[in-house]
Amino acid sequence: MVAMTLDNENSESIFSVQDVSFKIGSIQILSHITIEINKHKITGIIGPSGSGKSTFLRLLNNLISPTTGKIFFNGQDIAEIPPTLLRKQIGLVQQRPYLFEGTVKENLLYGPKIWGIDYSEDDLLHLLDKVALPHEFLERDIEGLSGGEQQRVSLARSLANEPQVLLLDEPTSSLDVISEEIIESTLKRLSEERQVKVIIVTHSLEQTERLTEQLLFLKGGQLVETAPTEEFFTQYRNDEIRSFFKKKEEN
Repeated sequence: MVAMTLDNENSESIFSVQDVSFKIGSIQILSHITIEINKHKITGIIGPSGSGKSTFLRLLNNLISPTTGKIFFNGQDIAEIPPTLLRKQIGLVQQRPYLFEGTVKENLLYGPKIWGIDYSEDDLLHLLDKVALPHEFLERDIEGLSGGEQQRVSLARSLANEPQVLLLDEPTSSLDVISEEIIESTLKRLSEERQVKVIIVTHSLEQTERLTEQLLFLKGGQLVETAPTEEFFTQYRNDEIRSFFKKKEEN
């Protein structure tokens, strides 16, 4: 059941990935991936470690370029879109947060200042609410935050740019259960109410089933399966894919 188009009933795509491969030296990371990713719904990317999931995310906002093939965003070759404009529209929250020196407030305002987005103090506090951080964190220095807190600031900073797409690489891996629930609720609201396209890499089967509606399964650098989430887990509930994740979560 290999289908290379997500949501076939509506061919309108936000990403068109056409025969994309990526390698570093002689090491092949991704091989000949072709897929149309629809503008709607939350898409999950799953697969074993080393299958190329994080690399695929970075290709989608042109942090790295394909070795061969092309990626189109809203019908335009991403290689032809100015990087700053592309990354305003396509936010990326990586597994290890990268933040600027200074306060949380300074980090949140960095993108909006570039793009002329006007944020009041209340708007900034609302961003903190979305990522389950107390209001007093606004004036906190980044250096004093835990890894999980920095991850939530990284997500809030991406949201401050009002992106059309949000790419997330295991964004809740270092969070407690309550914060994880709040982040997931935020992502659902962004998708449903603001029509922000969310694409998330996760190793958690539970999170995948709770949050996503469609899945891409990568293995060995190849796209081996795409399917609606419910259909995917119904078909594979007792096979090697679930067994892999069970072992992964126990380690």
